[in-house]
Amino acid sequence: MLIKTMLFWFIVFPLAVTALLIIFDYFLGQPIEAVSYLPNLLGLATGGLIIGFVMYQVKKLKYEQ
Repeated sequence: MLIKTMLFWFIVFPLAVTALLIIFDYFLGQPIEAVSYLPNLLGLATGGLIIGFVMYQVKKLKYEQ
């Protein structure tokens, strides 16, 4: 359970949001450079790590009751 929760919030969530940002910028006609999206990806991954840990604790607490 820990692995699935952490992997989702640490890998899937940041990649999905970054992909949406890239697609949105593509449709707006802005130039797409991979380096410009790296801070977004790393920031979301850091936030996802924290959110993943919190969600794991919430699920663990819910199953204990």
